[in-house]
Amino acid sequence: MKGILRKSVIGLAAVAVGAVTFAAPASALGPAPCSAMASIIRSGHNILVPVTKGSPSCQMGRTYAVANEKVVSQFQVGLKSCYPSLNMASPYSDEKVGSLVADGSFGPRTEAALKAVQRYTGAADDGIYGPNTRDHIKFLDADRRGCHAY
Repeated sequence: MKGILRKSVIGLAAVAVGAVTFAAPASALGPAPCSAMASIIRSGHNILVPVTKGSPSCQMGRTYAVANEKVVSQFQVGLKSCYPSLNMASPYSDEKVGSLVADGSFGPRTEAALKAVQRYTGAADDGIYGPNTRDHIKFLDADRRGCHAY
């Protein structure tokens, strides 16, 4: 009986150590989901940028935590306004970014539109909005008259 109990305890200890060993640190998880749009002044222009808790380091994407619908919708409007004539990425390459519906859902078409913009601007074309993409793309200004870089 002692042998069985000892093996069970050793097995549980190994599982517990394994869980700790393979857990990712909080900093490795990346930026938090975008929760709002904020007006930020860059190069004399008042642009609307996705943020979280006041920080412009946030992320959105199909496979990430769902961002606020209003934020996604405003982001979609920005993509449509700033890059209307770009063809979306595959499998929607026969559609223009300007035809994207601003429905607040970060679905496959939004991902394809973002990938096209990322490719066009030199950002990693992974379909995920984050700090790298933010630093490459243009954003709609607060009065919705023009698009400007971050």
